[in-house]
Amino acid sequence: MLYIVLSVISGLTLAISLPNYYIPFAFLVGYGLLFYLIEKNDTKRLILYSFIAGLVFSGISFYWIIYAIHYYGKINLYLSSGLFLLFITAYSLYAFVLFSVLLKLFYKRYNYKGFFIAPFLIVLLEVVREYFPFTGFPWNLNGYMLSYINQIAQISSLFSIYGLSFLVLYFSISFYMMFSNQHFRWIILNLLNIALFISIFLWGQNRIESYTDKGESYKVSILQGNIDETLKIERNTENDMIVLDKYISLFEKAKKDNPDLIILPESALPFFPFIDNDKKEYFFKEFEKIKIPFLSGFDNVILNKNLEIEKVYNSLFLVDENGKYVDYYSKVKIVPFAEYSPIRFKFLEEIFEYMKGIDFSPGESQKLLTFQKNDKKPMKIVSLICFESIFPNYVSSFVNKGGNVIVNITNDGWFGKTSAPYQHFEMARIRAIENNVYLIRAANTGISAVINPVGKIKSKLNLNTEGVLTDYVYLTDGRSFFNQNRVFILIGYIVLFGLVLGLLEFYKMKRIE
Repeated sequence: MLYIVLSVISGLTLAISLPNYYIPFAFLVGYGLLFYLIEKNDTKRLILYSFIAGLVFSGISFYWIIYAIHYYGKINLYLSSGLFLLFITAYSLYAFVLFSVLLKLFYKRYNYKGFFIAPFLIVLLEVVREYFPFTGFPWNLNGYMLSYINQIAQISSLFSIYGLSFLVLYFSISFYMMFSNQHFRWIILNLLNIALFISIFLWGQNRIESYTDKGESYKVSILQGNIDETLKIERNTENDMIVLDKYISLFEKAKKDNPDLIILPESALPFFPFIDNDKKEYFFKEFEKIKIPFLSGFDNVILNKNLEIEKVYNSLFLVDENGKYVDYYSKVKIVPFAEYSPIRFKFLEEIFEYMKGIDFSPGESQKLLTFQKNDKKPMKIVSLICFESIFPNYVSSFVNKGGNVIVNITNDGWFGKTSAPYQHFEMARIRAIENNVYLIRAANTGISAVINPVGKIKSKLNLNTEGVLTDYVYLTDGRSFFNQNRVFILIGYIVLFGLVLGLLEFYKMKRIE
């Protein structure tokens, strides 16, 4: 019974280390208890206890999934709960059980020294999560347990969010060894870790204070419509006109700030860009009074020669001051089981209404959108639609194509008043630090913001508020260490992992001799 209680506390304290709880250093307790369970139990019992810890962690961290499935997916609460249970079971088996069992193997072979494989192991498992399953799901990585301390978050400019994950596990195992082994050397190690933490903090503080805005600037206005999700789901002429009038009103407010560019959220305007209808005509007639270029998300329907739907994309369009489409980017990382069904079964479509119809198609490439006003240096826009902002390596490779500013549009209205919008926002914020570029975020219900290259939130609109946010962004060409060297960093990490294993094996063989 004691181990079950400890498992629950482990999952709980790890979960409350993440947004929007951010209980400082609670992860030290959470991982400390997990290491204790690994040390004191055989593998069979460990599978059970680590699974319980995983269920508690994922239940608290991802509870918002059941809200989205039930409330907006129109699935009854029992079935929604069953689907959520399947998700957190799979997550727990991978992120907790697999991690714990593998670490147990290292502990068996190398005794307590094997625990120091944990930071390498967790980063390896997290990197895999960026690519698998389906399009990947690197949500709530361990590094976000420390990223709220912006000075410490500056490490992500060197080693990405995975570097922060490494620190979380390294500090946790050092802390655990001090109480478990009770040897003077572990006290010394933790004192050195405190010095390391302070050093990183001071370096991060210096990096933040040393940053100054310079170079070409653009004045942007973000429109946060705070549109009720039911208006977007229950599409009809009346609801669509409510949405259009809301955004036209916000356009008029933004015009008073005289911005260079206006930015709307994901799927903001309720018409298809390449299909003519009364709503499209109405909007662009009203837009003639605005005449300011804008970016907006659209459900982008492509018809074939027979005027049948061929493909549907989730796209971000750049529109000039005359209402002409300049270019568009289509979302590459589409969401499995939400925007498309990786596995199609007829009976599932009968159960889940939202799975009927045509899937969204992924965009073909990471295409930069170019916006230029007069003779200014052009904005090379890295477009991130919704959860594309949670992928560190995807974003970095996109910026490497020549991007000098990131625009992240999203509709977090699906999540309601839960922790998900805060989690999503923090992940986007770290992408700015990782790549040393400004990030502009336009969210339907919030959180919209302008974030500078060191992760400082210059201005923002809070969750569930309507408004216009106007601020300046500066174009940056200087790349971070991570952005320039991400492949070599991964190779270096693998080499270091191998060296640590080699050293452990060497000392083990030496002791046997």
